[in-house]
Amino acid sequence: MFSLSLKWLLALLICAVFVSAVQIVLVRHKNRMLFIELQILQQQRDALNVSYGRLQLEQSTLTQHNRIENIAREQLDMIIPTPDNIIIINN
Repeated sequence: MFSLSLKWLLALLICAVFVSAVQIVLVRHKNRMLFIELQILQQQRDALNVSYGRLQLEQSTLTQHNRIENIAREQLDMIIPTPDNIIIINN
């Protein structure tokens, strides 16, 4: 029916199709894994951006001048010196 060379060629083509199909499955699997990793990293980025925004807001609140002045007066009993208590030194 078929000559020996045609049988070998057919077997070789079947093997090539099988290897190609396996490679497609592996590439799609890797693509899915990388997409999942990308989504996880994007979620982490978003969470870090939210955290960074909160930290910036907290820092701006903590460094307001009136807050620092109130803490200095209430907790450290500091006062603004009067002009008589200020000594200017010239070089």
